[in-house]
Amino acid sequence: MSSSSNQSLSPNNQGSLNKFIKLLIALGGGAVIVAVLVFALNRDQKPQQLPSSTQTSTVPTIPDTSTTPIPTTPEPPNTPIPSRRNSTKTSIPATPEQTQVAVYYIASSATSARLKDQKISVKNDEPNKILQSAFEHLLDRPSQESLKSTIPQGTKLYSINSQDNEVYVNLSQEFVTGGGSESMTCRLGQVIYTATSLSNEANVWIKVEGKLLPILGGEGVIVHDEDLSSPLSRQAFRENYSCL
Repeated sequence: MSSSSNQSLSPNNQGSLNKFIKLLIALGGGAVIVAVLVFALNRDQKPQQLPSSTQTSTVPTIPDTSTTPIPTTPEPPNTPIPSRRNSTKTSIPATPEQTQVAVYYIASSATSARLKDQKISVKNDEPNKILQSAFEHLLDRPSQESLKSTIPQGTKLYSINSQDNEVYVNLSQEFVTGGGSESMTCRLGQVIYTATSLSNEANVWIKVEGKLLPILGGEGVIVHDEDLSSPLSRQAFRENYSCL
């Protein structure tokens, strides 16, 4: 038995064993058997493998998606972006229709001067506002070079009121300044004919600074009679004045 066991031992172990046996023999024969059994048991036990600190931990495998098609979300159908211009049309009312009104200027030559109308387009509104727009153009300069105005620059319109075929025009003090008799009669005609552009048969009352005007300028052109009871009209102007 001792011979077969020695054959399986390595040279180092064999030497260690021989020394150990000699020691046991020196100590006592009874301990020899015990030592042999302990050695055999230790020989048969496999050394316990300790976990290596450098052992690579298990990492979950990530599948390769480079060749896997990615599902796509279907795109919504083409929808035009709302136009701001189109939305403006639906949110703002259409511009009211325009109406034409006649504004009267003077067409003059070397021998004569006469009233000449110029049609302008203004907002189609109630009569007072239409006439107000007409007078705003009248007190400005005419757009046609062949026409002129005898109304002094700086004349302001304070108010204009049309009611029951009567038109009341209130102008500033500048209206009565400057010019001779022809200028006075022609500017009077410009006011009368423009004020009656919506109704040719209407009567006109001219005020300056809020008061009815009896006489225009130093030439003494009569506008309203002494008791201020007679209005002006196109017919009265044709009968009494020459700027036609």
